[in-house]
Amino acid sequence: MEVDTGKLIGAEALVRWEHPEFGMISPGDFVPVFERNGFIYHLDLFVWRKACRMLREWKEMGAAAVPISVNVSRIDLYHEDLLESLLGMVRENGLDPGELHLEITESAYVKDSVQLVTVIRRLRQDGFVIEMDDFGSGYSSLNTLSELPIDTLKLDLNFLRQAEHQPRRQKVMRLIIDLARELRLQVVAEGVETEAQAALLKAMGCRYAQGYLFGRPMPEERFFREYLGKQGLKGR
Repeated sequence: MEVDTGKLIGAEALVRWEHPEFGMISPGDFVPVFERNGFIYHLDLFVWRKACRMLREWKEMGAAAVPISVNVSRIDLYHEDLLESLLGMVRENGLDPGELHLEITESAYVKDSVQLVTVIRRLRQDGFVIEMDDFGSGYSSLNTLSELPIDTLKLDLNFLRQAEHQPRRQKVMRLIIDLARELRLQVVAEGVETEAQAALLKAMGCRYAQGYLFGRPMPEERFFREYLGKQGLKGR
């Protein structure tokens, strides 16, 4: 959301596993397993296809659709067909690559900086928007911001929570926001749960945020009804 106006600017696709025997399984339980056994790429392909289909259907229904952010695992970066797969999906659904935002975690850069920079440059050249997720969750460095060709910086939610009560953290966060602005990066604060946190972000000059204050994870149908529907349907 845009903090000042409450305007919807994007959405993030989150995966959940509803198991017939064990019920709802958290991604925190099954994603690490999939990363170890290599199945994560197949899961990500499923999510990317689903996101592209949603974007197409929203447009067909006349909605003023917003871009969807999807996660790209560190494992995905090793697949030679990554770019072709993503381009194929957006073209099949009549989308612009810029409508699908690709989230890559800061930790992936730390472990595979050369590989990551090469892949991201190719993705950006073809029009995809690149977001660095969880910035501030690990050993963030100026190298990350100066070397990695990204479009959006997403601040880790724990960083925000600690900054709320620690003046020193607030100063660091404000400097990161100012630096990102100088680098012409969009900054999105994650994990915003209270009006006080939103006010703090506004005072720091952070224009965009996501979190439970604005909406909890929900099925596609509810998201369309409660968010896209409120923005109106074009031509209706």
